[in-house]
Formats: sequence, structure tokens, C-alpha cells
Amino acid sequence: MDIKKLREIFEDNYEELKYETGRSITLNMKEFAWQQVKLYYEKLGKVAKNMTEAEVKLILPEQVTPKGKKYTIEGIVDIVEKEDKITMYDIKTHNVEEVRNDKDLYRGQLNMYAYMWKNLKGTEINNMAVIATAPSSELRQATGIGDEIAVDIIDDWNPIVELEIDNNEVEKQIRCFGETVDKIEEGEFKAPSLSKLKEVKKGQKAPFGTAVCRHCDARHSCNSYSQYINKVKLDEEILEVAESEDLVEQDEWKDAFMK
Repeated sequence: MDIKKLREIFEDNYEELKYETGRSITLNMKEFAWQQVKLYYEKLGKVAKNMTEAEVKLILPEQVTPKGKKYTIEGIVDIVEKEDKITMYDIKTHNVEEVRNDKDLYRGQLNMYAYMWKNLKGTEINNMAVIATAPSSELRQATGIGDEIAVDIIDDWNPIVELEIDNNEVEKQIRCFGETVDKIEEGEFKAPSLSKLKEVKKGQKAPFGTAVCRHCDARHSCNSYSQYINKVKLDEEILEVAESEDLVEQDEWKDAFMK
């Protein structure tokens, strides 16, 4: 399949999702999404073609929180079965550096999914990895250059982050999920301050507001995030780092409030 055909499929899916949800996105957000799809296909086309099961829904029902509330854990994964080995992939719209710098977070989630897969299918997961599709600012710039340096940058990009299987993670994750459910149900949570959003976590280049908050579904209702994304009181020394990462997100934020 060539890029032209891939773009046609992308546009068809976009129109279908727009019809189903009744929502649209800005042109910048749409182009950002297309770049992720295009890069994923060009870099990981072989992985995609070898998928034996795509978007497998995993469910672990009837869980009970420490305070007695029932809840269900769900997840979506892709599976490749080859030479009697099963590899589980979890596709994230995150930057690969974010995943590498916070492996413990992702490792816990994928070990939970591996446990759920075994309960569902009765077979063991042999390997697991996150596919981080969000291109870095350097990579986004390279896709529009087209010279030899840009080609090298794209060739060096590896969005697959392999993670270790550890069955001991499962109990800890279930407990963590339960504690989180209890806090949500009882309203024991609050948005971090603007100063927290401006912090740069060790091992990362982008501030907390860029690396973490832009993945939060409630960010458009958060006063701290609205100040952050619109660059209110944002320190000059981190402005350049945050600028390219948040440009698309800023358009989305404005679009959410101007409709």
C-alpha cells in the first residue's frame, strides 16, 4: 500500500469518527495525527502486517477497592504470534523519550494486561512493548526537510520500547487501581498548581504540563493547564522546549472553548 492510499484510508476514518462522535478537530491536530499514522506505517509497517490480533479488548471484572467499591479494569492491546512466541504491543500517542524515562509506569500497566490476556486466552505473553507514536519536535521538523540529515533522523527513530515481564507487578497494579478508584469516588483529588506544571522532571526535556498533563482527559477544565498552555507566567528558560510540543495542543484547547 502506498502513502496515497494510506492517506485515503486516514481521511475515511477521520470522517467516520467525526460522524460517530459529532466532533471535529483543528487542521493542525488533524495533520499531527496524520504524521503519526504516516511515520508509524513507514517505520513499523512490518509489525502492523504481522499483527495476528488487533485491538484486543481485555477485561478484568469484579475487582474490589480497599474501601469495598466494585470496578472493572479494561485495556486494548495488539498481538503478534510468531514461532510459538506471543508479543503484546500497547500503542501510545506518547513521545518515545517519555516512555523510556518512565518505564516503571508503563511496565506496570503492560504486566497487568499480560495477566488479563492469560485469564482471557489461557496462554502466556512472552514479550511486550510500548509503541510510542508521537514524533519528537526534531522528528517533526525532519519530516518536512527531506535532506540526508532528515533521513538519518527518521531512520534512527525507534518508537518501540520493550519492557520486562514481571508477575509481581500485577498485585501492586490492582491495588493502585483500587486506591485510585476510591479517591475518585470520594472526590479526593485536585489539579496540580501552575508551578508544578512548569517543573521539568529528571530525565525529561519538557515540563510536567507538556509531558504529562497533555494526556489528561480533564485538562480542558483545569485552570492551571489553561494558564500553562496559553503561556501565562511560563518561564522563559522552558518556553522554547514547551513551544513546539504544545503548539498543536494549544490549538485544540482554543478550539474546545470557542465552539
